[in-house]
Amino acid sequence: MSVVDRPPLRALTRREADIFACLCDAAVDPRPPMPEVRDTRAVRFFDDWLARAPGPNRAGLRAALHAMELAPLRRSRWRRRLRALPRERRAEVLEHAAKGRFGQAAVALYSMAQLAYYGDEAVMRSYGYDPDAVLERARRLRREERRW
Repeated sequence: MSVVDRPPLRALTRREADIFACLCDAAVDPRPPMPEVRDTRAVRFFDDWLARAPGPNRAGLRAALHAMELAPLRRSRWRRRLRALPRERRAEVLEHAAKGRFGQAAVALYSMAQLAYYGDEAVMRSYGYDPDAVLERARRLRREERRW
């Protein structure tokens, strides 16, 4: 799974971005009419999040990405890196990792992947949520009720 090169990534390497995209794809399992991960800004969101995170947090999450990439190599039935597995197997790896030794890191990445995907504007619109309409309604209510 490939991510767009422009604009350049701020905190992730290209490899880490690809790992996150695969992880995100497994975590959300997008089905039509939901857009594919590559058609969203999920990876860019995660990259921006890491760029703004404190150094130790950034280093820990990047290490967790690499650990998730290598996790399937420990299991005799998978024997490939995360990115080389089909979506269904990647989902199994995530589930297995969440129950394992580094479960908290796996759950954190899984949650961040869901947040990055479902927070994307194209994804929100695909399931009927219109953020612009919500903002406009809130602005109108503030004016009418003379709040703030």
